[in-house]
Amino acid sequence: FRSQMGWYAAKCIAADTLGESIEMDFCFELFAHVTKFFNYKVVLLGKYNAQGLGTNHDLLLRCTKGHEYVKVVMSNGRMMGAVLIGETNLEETFENLILNQMDLSTDRKST
Repeated sequence: FRSQMGWYAAKCIAADTLGESIEMDFCFELFAHVTKFFNYKVVLLGKYNAQGLGTNHDLLLRCTKGHEYVKVVMSNGRMMGAVLIGETNLEETFENLILNQMDLSTDRKST
């Protein structure tokens, strides 16, 4: 993530120097934050707290005491955000599911 920010900052500086404009980079399409808290890895993705979704959302939880906590925010069958605590190894998969907006509904009718 840091290298993406550095690359984008350099791109902005170069464009400004040349008097050109640039588009927002793909790496800024999704909110993502990674930190450590009480020595646990904490990853926040997208609308991790259901921001702006009103009551139109569901929360899916998985918790393994002392190991991991996974909260997924779903709306209309699509993943909108997630909180991952511990070494879940799910951040990249969840990031792609949020960005792709794939329908993850379990009640889809097959054609």
